[in-house]
Amino acid sequence: MAKRPLTPRECELVVCSLYVMELIPFEGIMERLESITLRDIIGPVARGESTREQAADALDQYIKVRRRRFRNVPPEHLWSLDDRIEQEALRMIRKRSPLSAGEKLQPKAIPHEMGDTVELKVTEIQDRNNKVTLIGKVGNVTAKLPVANRQAYKGNKTISAWITGVEKKPALLHLSTSDYGKHQPSDDVKAAYATAVAALRRYFETNELPTTEEVDLAKSLFQRMIRRDQNDWFTVYVAMGRPQLDHVRRWVKVIQMLARSLRGDEEATQQLASQEDRFFKDALLRACKAAEKNFTS
Repeated sequence: MAKRPLTPRECELVVCSLYVMELIPFEGIMERLESITLRDIIGPVARGESTREQAADALDQYIKVRRRRFRNVPPEHLWSLDDRIEQEALRMIRKRSPLSAGEKLQPKAIPHEMGDTVELKVTEIQDRNNKVTLIGKVGNVTAKLPVANRQAYKGNKTISAWITGVEKKPALLHLSTSDYGKHQPSDDVKAAYATAVAALRRYFETNELPTTEEVDLAKSLFQRMIRRDQNDWFTVYVAMGRPQLDHVRRWVKVIQMLARSLRGDEEATQQLASQEDRFFKDALLRACKAAEKNFTS
């Protein structure tokens, strides 16, 4: 029995294999597949353009390529790559030398993520332009904590705070002691959020056009995770499954194109058509589905 849950990509591979073996029907599979590679394998079978034997060979090759070219990657990471990374990696990855005993593929420089509560050991107090910032260490990582009153923290060597931002290069944590960002919206607001992200998801899945109001609201949800300028930004971030902020920045640009396109901007329409699979689409769909579930539960 597996010691961990199957990743979404592993689940898709199992479903595709069952279909190729004629153990399950085709109806509904393509609508749920996020992997472009797997779509390319089983799509021709459904259209009668290739045989099941050819699809089985393609699936076997797909598994071998993944295992051999990513032999140093832990299984839970091997089957959770985004489509864009998957496509590029399968074509362009170079062989790596085997890892030595105890060596990690990608050591985590910062063992914390947004939302974690940590203890800041204060080493310095900065007072610039009437803004007071406590500088210190969380473990071996430098951290900053803006405060309103210098005197309130005078003499305190250790302060409990939560992480509002993580910078990797150079390693830096942004902290806060307030609950700004953790506000829980009302049920009506959550319903509006769910409707907006559902409309956005349907567009990227089936090209069903959303309204400009739905796109604007969905865009604001993604933007607030970057700007952290709304009192529920962290609530939205958690509801969307804690997406990578680099991904979110790309999503915002694409959603902005969609908003301009809906308002009649032909250049934006052309740009939007060229963005397919350049913005971590499957990760965006996962974030939308997670938000729908969490905002309606």
